[in-house]
Amino acid sequence: MARVRERDLLMAGAALLLACCNAFAGGDEYDAAKDVEQLGPAYFGFVRDGRGTPIPDAEVVLTPKSGDVITIKTNVLGLYRSHVRKGVLPDDVSVSCSKGGFKTQQVYRRTPPGSKDMFIETDCTLQRP
Repeated sequence: MARVRERDLLMAGAALLLACCNAFAGGDEYDAAKDVEQLGPAYFGFVRDGRGTPIPDAEVVLTPKSGDVITIKTNVLGLYRSHVRKGVLPDDVSVSCSKGGFKTQQVYRRTPPGSKDMFIETDCTLQRP
């Protein structure tokens, strides 16, 4: 009887936690409908450790050859998305990632150089020193 009651309390607690906190569930709040040509190419990807675990709140820096640098943070899934500006060629933007306590192991660009694609995917792998 005590085990059933304990399990029921745990289930009720979990349901309450999910009901009150679903806004922090780690979803992607990015609105893909805003990816229009007027904003220029969309830069996106993940920041993870060597085992594939997402690294939230990592800093991703998009550095065009000219103009303003864009700095964004990853969400709880390690995902980032942003635009630089219209007219900037994807090959003219470098992507770097960092977070305190980590060093960059690899930055892998999935969209090939020279591509005219509107979606530029770059994944970063960070590791603890």
